[in-house]
Amino acid sequence: MLEPSAARDRLTPDLAHVDDDRGVARLEKAFLLVTGAEDIARRMHAARIHDWKEAVKKGVITQGEGDQLAAAHEAVSKVIEVDDFAPEALSPIYQKPAEVHRFFQELGETRAAS
Repeated sequence: MLEPSAARDRLTPDLAHVDDDRGVARLEKAFLLVTGAEDIARRMHAARIHDWKEAVKKGVITQGEGDQLAAAHEAVSKVIEVDDFAPEALSPIYQKPAEVHRFFQELGETRAAS
């Protein structure tokens, strides 16, 4: 399941037909890009270079291969990104004092009414 194979193809046939850019489709896209760039990454590792731009400058990889690595890294970033919320949107603890007072006042009124 962690590398392209006939068994993986049999177990995940519908993933190739997902056209959105969410969830499983993002994961599948990243998987294909990363596995497609493995040889490039191996050459960079052998040259002890971590930055693809430096590898292009030193002639270890071509610009096209660098672009391929950049696309793979971007796809992986999209897979692991999380939603970002302001703390005050998640908990009344982070709200301004007047808003916190109003929250607890409304909470008390709700409990008194029940």
